[in-house]
Amino acid sequence: MERSFSLYNFSLFCLAISVVLFLVGFSSAVWVKKTYEDKGLRMYGLWKYTRYYPWVESTEEYRLSGMLLSSDETPLSATTTDWYRATQAMECLGLISLVLALLILLLYFCVPSCKVRKALYGMIFFTFLAVMFIVIGIAIFGSKFDEKGFDVGWSMGLAIAAALLAFISGILQILEMT
Repeated sequence: MERSFSLYNFSLFCLAISVVLFLVGFSSAVWVKKTYEDKGLRMYGLWKYTRYYPWVESTEEYRLSGMLLSSDETPLSATTTDWYRATQAMECLGLISLVLALLILLLYFCVPSCKVRKALYGMIFFTFLAVMFIVIGIAIFGSKFDEKGFDVGWSMGLAIAAALLAFISGILQILEMT
């Protein structure tokens, strides 16, 4: 029984940290970045585009809501492309699945009447579903911007770390079933 209790604790810890990391990465605007010598720093997030000019310490931020975003080297209409919308959708579905998995795990952990095998199946399903959605979104976003010469930003790094922690939590949940 002690082994199970510690696996649950570690799984809950990993999933809770995963949700926090993913929320920060999901909402911040540095999924990819590129530095131009003459045009400063360009950063794209899921929801915002930022231009930073270090020589004048000026920042311009744009919400990604249908405006045409382009630069001389990398023309991109970010919000009207299907892949960009697909990335946003995948990451939103990943966030929803991650929160559902955490909610079910908390209920399983704290409410005695919820300690049924079906709850374990639900936790595992939503945990791995979240990992799948997050990884697909990261792959789409990263591959499209890699073609344009952008580097991975810290926001995407947080999303990757969140997916990894959620995967570890899912493995621990499977081990709990055995």
